[in-house]
Amino acid sequence: MRRHDLPPKLVQSFLSVLRMQSYTKAAQALNLTQPAITQHIARLEEILGFRLIERSRGVVLPTPESQALLPDLERFERSTGLIFEKARAISQGGRQTIQIATPTSLVTYLLAPTVAQMRKAKTEIFPIFREVDDHRVYDMVRAGEVEFALTSMTGNDNGLSCTFLLSDRPCLVYPDGHPIGGDGPIDIEEILTFELIRPPTNTSANRMISIFERMSGREFSFSAEASRLMTMEVMARAGLGLLILPALSAKLSSHSGLSFRPINTHKGWRNCQLIRQLHAKPSPLAKQVIDGVRAKVRKLEENIPELLSQKMQHDHEDDA
Repeated sequence: MRRHDLPPKLVQSFLSVLRMQSYTKAAQALNLTQPAITQHIARLEEILGFRLIERSRGVVLPTPESQALLPDLERFERSTGLIFEKARAISQGGRQTIQIATPTSLVTYLLAPTVAQMRKAKTEIFPIFREVDDHRVYDMVRAGEVEFALTSMTGNDNGLSCTFLLSDRPCLVYPDGHPIGGDGPIDIEEILTFELIRPPTNTSANRMISIFERMSGREFSFSAEASRLMTMEVMARAGLGLLILPALSAKLSSHSGLSFRPINTHKGWRNCQLIRQLHAKPSPLAKQVIDGVRAKVRKLEENIPELLSQKMQHDHEDDA
């Protein structure tokens, strides 16, 4: 394959079709025509040398080839967007810009509501959320790429300050109408008879599955594997398998044909923490965001105590 320039608009059109599950909706979101979106994807396929999209049971899915490139294309899209976001912030003075690394579920339930509340209070804040895999978070904070991060990763680093925020319980996500649907928590033994979609390594969902396999002495069977939550949701909607996710991720996924049930176990809860550089004093803006996040955690525990706790959960090999 010859080396080509890769126009960001082609990547944006392709990812938007996957996210929107529709060429028409992607065109509306990007203020383009549907033929333009189709042309962008055709041109991207020409540059990369393989087909990008296939349909299964009415669902738009990445091909195996494009699935392998999906994390890189998403990083490319984020990097391009960050350049323009930083430029806009700089042109406005740049003093109220803040970069935070975080999983998507914590943006939804903690960071986005906090920022919205600050703006209502007339605080001029320009947030840049870096949605990255957990295993990269420590490096980003250590290198000063972000002011702080929210993560489920645990470890020891003398240069970082780690503050516990919340624990959310493991849940099963399934398509509406699935036989495993019902009310109340579900036992792990009931889940073992169905196939799962395997999550990426170094994620809280993957760690949950490993813990449950040790507990039960049995292994789950997998029907597929994906590297991004968005793709896992699409595959679950198509009936390709079930998902095991932390409660806030499950709650975020449970729309447009997906539902969830808590798993009946005290093991495998995700512990989320806030990490920042130990000897770097947070800016007044960062401190305001951190205080707002803690307030949102307390509110969440009041609203969904069956899914979330402000007490750190511990998993031990010897009692698993």
